[in-house]
Amino acid sequence: MESAIVELLIDNIISALATKASLLWGVRDAIADIKHELTSMRSLLIDVDKRGSSSAGEETWVTNVRNTAYDVEDVIDMFMYHVNSQQIGGRFAWFLHHTIYIPQTFWVRHKIACKLQNINKTIKTTSELNQKYHVDPIEGKSSEYFHKWVVRHAESSLFVEEDELVGIKDKRKQLMMWLMDREQQTVISILGMGGSGKTTLVANIYNNDAVKRHFDCYAWITVSQKYDVEDLLRSMIKEFYESKKETNPSDLSSMNYRLLVNMLVSYLEKKSYLIVLDDVWDTNVLDELKVSLRDRYPGSKIILTTREDDVAHHPFMGIPYVHCIQLLEPDEAWELFCKKAFLGSPNRICPPELKSFAQELVRKCKGLPLAIAALGSLMYSKNDTSQWNQINSSLNWNLSNNPELEAVKSILLLSFNDLPYQLKHCFLYCSLFPEDYGIQRKRLIKLWIAEGFVEKFEGSTLEEVADSYLLKLTFRNMLQVVERNEFGRPRKCKMHDIVRELALSISVKENFGVVHDGGEEMIECKARRISIHQTNGEVKSFTGIVEAKGDFIRKIRSMGQLNSIGISNVKEGDEKDLCVSIENMRHLRALTIMVTNEEETLRMDALSSPPPNLQKLFLTGKLKKVPQWFCSLQSLTYLLLRWSRLEEDVLPHIAALPHLGALILTNAYVGKQLCFSTGFLKLTQLWIRNFPQLNDIIIEKGVMPNLKNLVIDSCMELKTVPNGIEYLQNLRELFLTSVSMELKIRIGNMDIPKVQHIPKRYIWYNSECFTKCCGASQRYTASSNSGMFHEEWC
Repeated sequence: MESAIVELLIDNIISALATKASLLWGVRDAIADIKHELTSMRSLLIDVDKRGSSSAGEETWVTNVRNTAYDVEDVIDMFMYHVNSQQIGGRFAWFLHHTIYIPQTFWVRHKIACKLQNINKTIKTTSELNQKYHVDPIEGKSSEYFHKWVVRHAESSLFVEEDELVGIKDKRKQLMMWLMDREQQTVISILGMGGSGKTTLVANIYNNDAVKRHFDCYAWITVSQKYDVEDLLRSMIKEFYESKKETNPSDLSSMNYRLLVNMLVSYLEKKSYLIVLDDVWDTNVLDELKVSLRDRYPGSKIILTTREDDVAHHPFMGIPYVHCIQLLEPDEAWELFCKKAFLGSPNRICPPELKSFAQELVRKCKGLPLAIAALGSLMYSKNDTSQWNQINSSLNWNLSNNPELEAVKSILLLSFNDLPYQLKHCFLYCSLFPEDYGIQRKRLIKLWIAEGFVEKFEGSTLEEVADSYLLKLTFRNMLQVVERNEFGRPRKCKMHDIVRELALSISVKENFGVVHDGGEEMIECKARRISIHQTNGEVKSFTGIVEAKGDFIRKIRSMGQLNSIGISNVKEGDEKDLCVSIENMRHLRALTIMVTNEEETLRMDALSSPPPNLQKLFLTGKLKKVPQWFCSLQSLTYLLLRWSRLEEDVLPHIAALPHLGALILTNAYVGKQLCFSTGFLKLTQLWIRNFPQLNDIIIEKGVMPNLKNLVIDSCMELKTVPNGIEYLQNLRELFLTSVSMELKIRIGNMDIPKVQHIPKRYIWYNSECFTKCCGASQRYTASSNSGMFHEEWC
């Protein structure tokens, strides 16, 4: 993790050094020296990250580097704040800084320069300590031992008895059918997070006698994160020979890559084979092995297990069949726990006095087989309720006094250690959210950007890069997607509880961040971030996407990289500054503008060139006329107009927008008729609310062909359903709220033929019921089958 901290810091220093030379006087040399020293340390830190500290002295050195890096980060932040404060405010502010405030400026720079020089001395001392304590950077015994442990742990699944397994019967049946079918794909990928039972499932199938009889030869190869292709080829050859009870070639150890491939290709000629590639971490190894595993005989199969989505879908031998491992269901998790924890009990049944404790322990495992089995084995030796109660109340997956749980930690941390340094920061940041918290994608990537975790790439916005980080974490099964939007992109994600516990343990150890739930006073905290949770498990957060005060609107002119912004308390006189600032935000995708009150006029006519990629627009305020730039919003998907009270019909100005999918009009028009005469080809949602004078809605044939939801609310002068509603053949839901009694009567009688094609039709007596979907208001509902309305309580 220290290498990730230093990598990020070096990036920040490079950004600082890119600042105008006139703003760096007094500190440039000191910053450059620090960058040079940290760059020299980086390669050593990367080695330590990969293999772990091999001595107490080296651990001390690593800790010193981390703490020094944090000190540098603080000083760089102080310096950049000072620099930016001189650039904001125009020429007058520049004059003040360089004349009236020049003594203060000298003092601040002198203070920063002194701090940097002291830190530089500390770094040099740390480098000397490294020379004194640091071992040979070539991977030592600890790395080699851990790699062997990983291989042994994986291959131990080959010796698990049938009666010890839980929840694999249906999965096994499905995969067995695929294996025996010569017409199916050559490759099947088993995808799932660490500890989810991928290897156990495949080992059970591999050991099946019927499977082995089906193939001429078979081999099991554990790849893992560190591999040598030639060693993998040697292992394959040995396994294939042994599967046919043949004598291994005697000169394998002396063969090079070419000879090994040639031997393997010759051996597999006209043979159907089964090979398992267990624990594959990258696609390179698949491409390197591909030449020796060409499908020369129909029916050969390759099974690979992986935590990585891109590996699972890699077409190295054609398009693979991907089987995603699901976590255990509650009853399966309970069965597995009992098999481990009550091994000595008759029928492995949990004693009644321990059942409540056992159920809670199983719940904390959240269906992860590795954790359930490890925890069950731990509890096997606990005999009385006091021991169970103690572990249940204090369970932490990083407990050093529970070696039985160390395997869980080690297996899961393999995924963390494999992350690039940018993703390590992003991943640990997610652990600061509460347990089981659904983290919104848009909020998360903004926080990552604000923290400085996201790299700049030519041709991509920071939001797009951050979005790719999130996808990589989900593809690696480090984060779980709990909700997706209509385009399949993650909308919300969360961490598995055990993964979060381990991430938190790293965060605390590295002073990256801590979580405080208010249970006890935090006397001293060296962490860089503190996440404060309420006792109900929710994050204390503040919303409000900013109130316009003073010259705020003018100051945001320079924020050209913003992706979204919301401004409230806007006044009519803000028009010029507001429009100039928005025009400068060329990457803007979501914009919300709200005036001070319902009577305030919102003027935005001076906006001549709106952001080209604007997708969501929310305007709240009185508009004297339809903004002329509405028709140029070619990327707009969502439009909300509130309190507009336009005398001019807005529909002709937006009907041709090619991507408009949702339109919400609230008190937006004072006319008596709305006519949808053309366009709105992509519109799926339409809300018409609080139109006090509206008495007629006309929908021409062919308009809004994809509309699925129509809401008409608080339009009391409307006496009939929209004319032409029968043309909306894709309409799925119709909501009528706070409408006239005449309309309620007609829709239940003479207008039934116009709306009978709509599957769901609702009438609410008031808007509050519709908005909250609760309370004591009644609603009418109808199905398209009966055509009749009946009352229900909302």
